[in-house]
Amino acid sequence: MTEKYMIAVDMDGTLLNSKGKITERTLDTLKTLLDAGHYVVPASGRAFPILPEEIKSLLGIQYAILENGAVIWDWAKKLPLFVKLMPDAVAQSILKKVKEAYPDEKYVTELIAGGIVCAEANDRLLFAKECFGGNFEEYMLSNHEYIEDIHERVDILQKAEKINLYFENRDIAAEVRRYWGNIPGICVTSSVGGNAEFTAANVNKGTGIAYLRKHLGIDKSHIIAIGDNENDVEMFEEAGISVAMGNARDDIKKKAAHVTIDNDRDGAARYLLDFFSKH
Repeated sequence: MTEKYMIAVDMDGTLLNSKGKITERTLDTLKTLLDAGHYVVPASGRAFPILPEEIKSLLGIQYAILENGAVIWDWAKKLPLFVKLMPDAVAQSILKKVKEAYPDEKYVTELIAGGIVCAEANDRLLFAKECFGGNFEEYMLSNHEYIEDIHERVDILQKAEKINLYFENRDIAAEVRRYWGNIPGICVTSSVGGNAEFTAANVNKGTGIAYLRKHLGIDKSHIIAIGDNENDVEMFEEAGISVAMGNARDDIKKKAAHVTIDNDRDGAARYLLDFFSKH
């Protein structure tokens, strides 16, 4: 190998299959690339505590783009290189106004503050809803701190890095994203059907790639980005080589230069194996 590549790869819908699991084939591929000296960078909407344990146990990872770019994580030091909080009082305003606008809608509230993943305790009965996906309950019961009436906890909300709202009604989720997408000071996107994800303005996986590219001194042509949803589009734009998963929507596929097969057939791993067999 003559030059290092930075491989920014999404988790849900990309490295993880439709059951929320990562296969041995995909793990072995990542290990091979790490052993060869490449930078494998988890690029996820998740915070570090709720990354898959198989990913957290991989040796050789140095950095991660977390919470849709709100946090750039130094893997070895277990500390953030960069953190961007949501603007003052914005997190509380989002939760309050959504609650007022949709008093009869069923949705799950998740909030990340100071690297701690919090969830509304009163939402527990919704975790098993099929509309949220097959592994949603397992995800929500893993490494979350449950807090009652979280929308009133100013002490937590003022430290918010990211908010996730998971709606039973996908049309409502889209409506929420459209409304808040026009509000200055925040960025709103989605990583799975039926959710709305909020961070500070100009914070996304693309800004995360730009930060690490400068930090590591890697040319854009040596950056590979692989993803499947709206929150991956900005990193496609920052990468020299952009790859959409076969399970992505058609509009997401059009944003990438390449399309691989779906996440239930190790699409990310297959693309990387083929690419590096030729380089």
